[in-house]
Amino acid sequence: MKLAIGMPWYDGPDIKTFAMYEDFFMYLGQLRERTIFKDNLGDEEFKKVYPKLPSLHNEESDPSIEDLDRMGKLDIALIDYSQTSLVGKARELIAEEAQAWGADYLLTWDADMKFDYSAFLKLWRHNLPVVAALAFTSRPPYYPVIMKIVEEAVVGNTFKTAMNSHIVFDYPKNKLISNSDVGGSLAFGMGMVLYDMSIFKIIPQPWFTSTGCGEDFFFCTRCHEYGVPRHMDTSVKTSHKRWDVDFIDEEYYDKYKLTNKTVYEKMEGVELSNV
Repeated sequence: MKLAIGMPWYDGPDIKTFAMYEDFFMYLGQLRERTIFKDNLGDEEFKKVYPKLPSLHNEESDPSIEDLDRMGKLDIALIDYSQTSLVGKARELIAEEAQAWGADYLLTWDADMKFDYSAFLKLWRHNLPVVAALAFTSRPPYYPVIMKIVEEAVVGNTFKTAMNSHIVFDYPKNKLISNSDVGGSLAFGMGMVLYDMSIFKIIPQPWFTSTGCGEDFFFCTRCHEYGVPRHMDTSVKTSHKRWDVDFIDEEYYDKYKLTNKTVYEKMEGVELSNV
């Protein structure tokens, strides 16, 4: 299996995230070594020694025999556009390079995110076209970057269909969610996403661009247009770096919402985007 790792965020890992990223890349390298060890040893011998091997990081991040069977010999490529000022362009270039390399999967995350090492395996085990981890905005009023796409007719000089988004403030926790869980067509932010590369053959370019909305919402509308299902696993949690000192995660959001109820009452149903 060929796994491309994409780094699209324009500010690069900083002192708050760099050490974790170094460790996560080491974890991915160890995961690759394990698939090579299995390939060299053979399935039967590997099954005998596997229970004696040390943990890669923690129990949740350790691959099962079934995971390793499905992976085969893992190959990994890093595609780094973390210093590119246009994030949408960075995502587009990453997908192009991953496709040219012949990647089977593309895992991307923004440089201001933190997450558990188990995130990759948890997303990958779903075996879905596109699946995202749970993420939150980095500025108040904080909210989960989970949206419902709302199609609206726009009448001007020419008739067209516009796609707006409504924030999903109350989402099912610790669950794989899809359209049915948001009462419409799911869209999400791209703090951390795993793509099956086959979708980039279904959806023509551009995949990521901003036309009055974020490139993440634009991508989700492209998936919606071409019938590619999107999912989010809300049990795979990230922390998003604030612009001051903290990280925003699910626990922070839940507490903040309780103490700022009037803010959220005004926001319910707000439209974020227009494509």
